[in-house]
Amino acid sequence: MFKRYLALLLIAIVLAACEAVNPQPTATPIPFDRFGVQDVFTTFARAGLPIGGLEQDVTISRDGPRVLKDRWVFEIPRIAPAGGQVIIFADPGQRAEWETYVARLRDDAESRRDVVYTYFHQNIMLQLNTGLTNQEAASYRDALLSLE
Repeated sequence: MFKRYLALLLIAIVLAACEAVNPQPTATPIPFDRFGVQDVFTTFARAGLPIGGLEQDVTISRDGPRVLKDRWVFEIPRIAPAGGQVIIFADPGQRAEWETYVARLRDDAESRRDVVYTYFHQNIMLQLNTGLTNQEAASYRDALLSLE
């Protein structure tokens, strides 16, 4: 009986030694701030989605949060000069402030329509003009969500 326990003890020691020599690799954390505006517009272009009139503009209208890394506005030819905006966040706190802001707009009957086509993905917010059809907006949303 002692031999059985001795054998199990030896196996446990060998396995522990192997683990010490070859520890399991730890996953490298994915940084939050990994996509830029160029990534978004390149993805739109690859998906065949028309955009134009790209312009960097960090001016925030209404009472929107003033926290962001970058903001670009663009036109969509079918509804130009209307189009949309892409906001890039530097950290999760910035994104959370904007998510709260958009949720507040969605809860208000007067401003709800303005944020119908607002999507968050990773460190990006995409807001599209309501002049688009649901299908058109879904195409931009799907392209954004394809960023990995």
